[in-house]
Amino acid sequence: MISEKKDNRMENKNVLGDANNRYSFLDRHGRPLNLNRTTAYDQNGKEYGPDFRGLTSIVIISAERGNETKKCVEAIFNNTLTPFEIIISDVGSGPKTRAIISEFEDRHKNIHVIYNKQSTGTTGQRNQGIFYSKGEFIALMDNDVLVLPEWLMHLKAVAANDSNVGLIGAKLLKAESKKVYYCGGHAVTLEKNGTIYGIGLDKAGSMADLNRYDPLAMKGGEVPWYTTTLLLARRETLFDVGGFDDMIDEKGIFIANEDKDLSLSIRRGGYKIYYCPESEGIHNHDYAKVNREDDYHSKYRLRMEQIEKDTRYFLNKWDIMYMIEKLHHEDNTRKWDGQTSTRFAIDLDSDEFKNDIVTIDTLAS
Repeated sequence: MISEKKDNRMENKNVLGDANNRYSFLDRHGRPLNLNRTTAYDQNGKEYGPDFRGLTSIVIISAERGNETKKCVEAIFNNTLTPFEIIISDVGSGPKTRAIISEFEDRHKNIHVIYNKQSTGTTGQRNQGIFYSKGEFIALMDNDVLVLPEWLMHLKAVAANDSNVGLIGAKLLKAESKKVYYCGGHAVTLEKNGTIYGIGLDKAGSMADLNRYDPLAMKGGEVPWYTTTLLLARRETLFDVGGFDDMIDEKGIFIANEDKDLSLSIRRGGYKIYYCPESEGIHNHDYAKVNREDDYHSKYRLRMEQIEKDTRYFLNKWDIMYMIEKLHHEDNTRKWDGQTSTRFAIDLDSDEFKNDIVTIDTLAS
């Protein structure tokens, strides 16, 4: 259990509970959406309500990249037998992207689109989608993910085995699908006496270049945190912890480190986080092969000044000293003193840290 901080940095804003007052929920014509809808439909046309048990709401952010969203949604329909609805929160994309998501909305009763005039950030867009959703479970998914068969069934199976599991993450594969982009073994924290003072990724050494079915990638179980790229959550759990820590009075998170922040909020609420290797998705996310000057990256994703602000807020909020990023070719770990961060080559096997490392291995022992 994460120890409670005694200052106001740790107050739960409960942004999610106040979402109807914080955000505009508009249809494509600029009219308010019905936030009190009492029914929902799955992909087979089955109606739910007032009992929404068994239904999963998949929340996706649309930020330009209409073709990516199209592929993402098509993969969901092709590879998901478990009942679902899709909630798309758009950032105010251009006509081409709006045409794509509007067509999906017209064609499928189980797809709903929230048309924002401008971005409310990764945190705000997801809070919108969660608030508008009706499912018993929420699946958070980036729009550059292609889910593979039975992904949702496997995630829900983990949830069914333990009611105290708040988040369950899937294995993420690289575009060629033979190599692992992200798995449970990559997530690490440094913890002492219940207090987390380091968090991030360890993709060095044996974790550097994993094959899809490598034993390390197939090791499931509890993890200290997990990415929101493809993640299942209980809807009631997200409301219990207040959702994503969005911007209020210029304090909060807009686009960066929201996954780590949500994970720590989940743990502070007394819930567990699990990694499920049987659930898989392809993550088409390689910055070496993308145009960083396109509308998506320049307007929404690579806003470096905002990322710096988000990172400072996150580190100070949780009193984190080390932002860990150990890669196979270099160590990008940063040490934070409350004001500035500096590069720090961290040796997790040293006497200083080896007894404080929390990973899927230490949680299983």
